[in-house]
Amino acid sequence: MAQSLEAKYAADDHDVMAQITVTVFRSGAMSVAGDIHDEKFALSLIDAARDSVKSHHLRKHGELIIPAGSVGVV
Repeated sequence: MAQSLEAKYAADDHDVMAQITVTVFRSGAMSVAGDIHDEKFALSLIDAARDSVKSHHLRKHGELIIPAGSVGVV
């Protein structure tokens, strides 16, 4: 029996919904490409990616790095 169209094209957790690519050139120039037309959505994706990178390094190194400007001297 043939698979129905709904089953054939059912949503999959691995379907790409949006993609933003950040490229840094040797000169220091940067380009951002992808789904950046909706500024609020694009910035939320970049924030989520930033949090993901931080979490990755926290798990990998087991350390919490607090910037010097975020602490006070007592």
